[in-house]
Amino acid sequence: MEVRRPRRPVATAVGLLAAALLASSCGARQPARPGAASGRIVATSRARLGPAPWSLTDLDFLSEQQGFVVAERCGPLPTDCQAGFGSTTDGGTTFHWTRLGQGFPAAVQFLDPQRGWVLIGRPGQPQRLLGTSDGGRRWTRLAAGPFAVAPHFLTPAFGYAVAAKDGAAGEVSASMLELTADGGRTWRPVSTGGYTPADADFLDPEHGYVAGWRCTAAQSAGGASCQGAILGTSDGGLSWHLLQAVGTSDVGNTGTFALDFLSRTTGFAALPNLQGCTMGGCLPGLEATGDGGKTWRTLQPAYRWGAAIQAGWPSGPFFTSPLLGWLGLSPGAGPGAGGVLVTTDGGKSFRQYFARQFTPGSLDPVGSMAYAIAQPLPSGSGGSALVRISLQGVLQQVWPSRVPNGGFGADQGGVLSGLGLPQDARALLVSPDGGRTWSIRGDLPGGPPWLVSFPDSLHGYLLAESPSGGALLYETEDAGRRWRPAGRVLAQEPGYARFFAGGTAVAVDVRETSGTVWRSTDGGRTWRAYGSLPSGYAWALAFSSAERGYAYVERGGSAVLYGTRDGGRHWLPVLRPSRIPEQASPGAEMAIDRSGFGVLQRYAGTGQLLLTRDGGRTWYALNLGQAAAPSAIAVAGKAVALIQTTSGLLRTSDGGRSWAYLQ
Repeated sequence: MEVRRPRRPVATAVGLLAAALLASSCGARQPARPGAASGRIVATSRARLGPAPWSLTDLDFLSEQQGFVVAERCGPLPTDCQAGFGSTTDGGTTFHWTRLGQGFPAAVQFLDPQRGWVLIGRPGQPQRLLGTSDGGRRWTRLAAGPFAVAPHFLTPAFGYAVAAKDGAAGEVSASMLELTADGGRTWRPVSTGGYTPADADFLDPEHGYVAGWRCTAAQSAGGASCQGAILGTSDGGLSWHLLQAVGTSDVGNTGTFALDFLSRTTGFAALPNLQGCTMGGCLPGLEATGDGGKTWRTLQPAYRWGAAIQAGWPSGPFFTSPLLGWLGLSPGAGPGAGGVLVTTDGGKSFRQYFARQFTPGSLDPVGSMAYAIAQPLPSGSGGSALVRISLQGVLQQVWPSRVPNGGFGADQGGVLSGLGLPQDARALLVSPDGGRTWSIRGDLPGGPPWLVSFPDSLHGYLLAESPSGGALLYETEDAGRRWRPAGRVLAQEPGYARFFAGGTAVAVDVRETSGTVWRSTDGGRTWRAYGSLPSGYAWALAFSSAERGYAYVERGGSAVLYGTRDGGRHWLPVLRPSRIPEQASPGAEMAIDRSGFGVLQRYAGTGQLLLTRDGGRTWYALNLGQAAAPSAIAVAGKAVALIQTTSGLLRTSDGGRSWAYLQ
């Protein structure tokens, strides 16, 4: 098994092995021998492809067992996305799914097991608000958006929403407060005293609160700041009174401004960061009131939440009692932290869990625990999962069944291994049945993993990032349950590496248009230069044994697959797939098993594949569509292959004739 970092063209990978650690440097550069390719594409295969798995976007749980989610299932284009609704009565272990048509589901809310609402958006079209009175079996279209904040209902008839509207350029957020008295069929705008609402929270049809901004056109045009305030109403929005002025903030840089009231007296407010945000995030100021907003006390000043709290981009606060509260954190595009913040003393102190593991796409506290949609870190490295979090920070993935979302491969005995769950990027998973089921074997030690390679089911090697730079080598003799430092350091990451039985290992140092093949016979203790890659841009590398390997190279505007039978000392053309289309991204993925079964991705970013069942003599062209573009490929035996895609993990057990996503 070999696992690489998140995908980038092999030709751009840094890969000089430390010269000080090489036992010797021998073997002159061997240019690729000329000649015609020996392999050929004999047919185009049309594979059966099952539907992509659902990707969760929002959730709402009424109890620890009964809950509702919305999800999307997308094709290669944004217009191909389908919305789905799921209900569970066993805490999320299983869902009953209903299709809701085209679009991106943004929110779901249920008052009871029968009455609920779903908000769905579509590119370039108004949002659709749907309602159900039978638990989601049938849905009725109620109204069209746009809603800046998803509608929230307190009774089957009464609800409120912050709706987007046209406004002056530069306003903090062009929006208005709207109310409904007929379950969402019609909405009426409500004046909020000249303030543009950022958030609203009603306790009943008469009593409500708004967090808003007052920005004049002159201020917006001049780039000046806007005045923030918390307002209250006791007559259904006919009149508003100022509860607290929260200062000013730069237009377009306000941070989180959100409210959460438990009663007419007790409430919490996440105040915007008035000094602006940093790349590390925007921890807001957190305040509480015990008299309906007449007076407020500071719980957490902005950016001074304590040394143990890492800044990120927070959601609004979710309090289920005056003492128990939750916040979700996203790292954003900068070096911020993800995870969850929990307080059990009314916001005086917080504990942070899973800071570098996942982003909660949506968070829903239920009693003394919370459900969350876990989005993996880094963003886009795998599918979402439904997780359950206790007050003590114990995390359990409840849906879907455990499937790795990181790189994966197979050992010489066909046992598959994979890296990463949406909430734990360091988890090592194994599958003894060709990828049908997976179990967690343990966690990987050290820094972020670069390469994992198992020569057999028990012995494995790990290259992990060293805090001082380069890579540290770890070994395991119990299939990854326990690891020990091997004490051998590589100066930089190789573009490719794989370890084989008996201590033989191959590593490839890929440069811009060339590369060196290094070889070890003592489990990575020492290395020697053994051969050279064919000249050109190396897109993908794969060794099926210590002697047989493949290099997919761009050369003279064409894609050429080279093969070696002597461990990388000499290379010959195996296949010339075609000329490179101008619109194709460089790079590809490849894996070939020693049985001769292999999968080659023609171009990165596409689902164009080539399959071989005889070690490269004959190939079959296959197109699984852009949505199934691989970011990693593994093969095991004569018929089993896995490809990791942004839509999920695809598996075939019949040599590529049919594929299905692992749910």
